[in-house]
Amino acid sequence: MKASEYSGLYENEETLWWFVGMRRLVDLLLADLPTAHAPLRALDAGCGAGYNALDLARRYNWEVFPCDYSPLALGFSAKRRLPRLAAADIERLPYADASFDCVTCFDVLYMFVESRLDVALREFHRVLRPGGLLITRMSALEILRGHHSELNGEARRYTLPELSERLTRAGFKIERATYANTLLLPLALLKRRVLEPLGIGRESSDVAPAPSWINRAFLCAMDVERSMIAAGWKMPFGTSTVIVSRMT
Repeated sequence: MKASEYSGLYENEETLWWFVGMRRLVDLLLADLPTAHAPLRALDAGCGAGYNALDLARRYNWEVFPCDYSPLALGFSAKRRLPRLAAADIERLPYADASFDCVTCFDVLYMFVESRLDVALREFHRVLRPGGLLITRMSALEILRGHHSELNGEARRYTLPELSERLTRAGFKIERATYANTLLLPLALLKRRVLEPLGIGRESSDVAPAPSWINRAFLCAMDVERSMIAAGWKMPFGTSTVIVSRMT
């Protein structure tokens, strides 16, 4: 991931519509899973600029262990004064077997080719206690690959069935799985497939402040989508996948 993306995360992940909407979606997916709301020992694998680890600890009362491989990420996370922050490769986690009740991994696994993805999932399985939760979020659909993919080092964007199958193969049972950011996908497709090839907006990052009216409008779209998912709608596609699975 480019250095500018880490600074963008640090400055914007608390308030930018996309991050706020995704956190609310995770809340929905965990809402009726009783074990998710007990005090848990959780690993935030690939913590990036660190806000998710803080947020999980504050809202869920989890004891969170954030880790990342990137010195840049660790530097930004250290600015947030995260406790238990560690330098770690998620393919070789420096934790004992069955150390955690939950592992979260947000927007990291798309950086891995398939063989490395399988190694990481096996590591998550190893450090989880029996029945522990794994919460993953990652970019979806290869057709949406664009400039943002280059900035973030994307190796592969998976469909929901592809990622679900790999999780099942690694020893996880899928509890909740959905595409996310479905309603705004046409705008993302326009940007990636039409505007960026024309050189329009290609140099700008997606992790940047948005005008307040755009921030409100896009977050409203994500809230509508969350309500649809809560009502039982199955999102047929989206810019991301979010999966809650359980170690078997």
